[in-house]
Amino acid sequence: MLRPRVGISLSACVVIGAVCCWMGSASGVEETGQERSFQAEVVDPGAYLKDGSRGPDQADQTYQAVESGQTLALLDEPSGSLYLLLADNPGDDPNTLVYDYVNQKVQVSGWVYAKGGVQGIVLTSVEPLEPSESAAASPVDAPPSMEALSTEE
Repeated sequence: MLRPRVGISLSACVVIGAVCCWMGSASGVEETGQERSFQAEVVDPGAYLKDGSRGPDQADQTYQAVESGQTLALLDEPSGSLYLLLADNPGDDPNTLVYDYVNQKVQVSGWVYAKGGVQGIVLTSVEPLEPSESAAASPVDAPPSMEALSTEE
């Protein structure tokens, strides 16, 4: 009587394992700690996940979220993948490299980590793909850059 249940459980484990393996490779991250470069939009993950908010029109709201402590994320449009920004060391601000580019498209490089369906990236470089709106705005309209914030203290 126990043998059929064990056989079914073993079969179920094989199917679940195959599905998990397929899902891991479908996300583009097959192993943790993989170095990767790609183009993405810097987004507020809360606003994006809740109602799809993104794009230059959302910059003011995204800066408000960051000033309240929100960690930013990267949206890889072709794959639809969202990567949470991770700090390299405890106490580091993961937003530092992308702060001036919220809701803009950037070319990024970094170390990608994945666990339990969540993806994150420790950035090593960021280059804007479009001119920075904060650079074109007047000093009164532009949010302070991360460099300015760190020198004011």
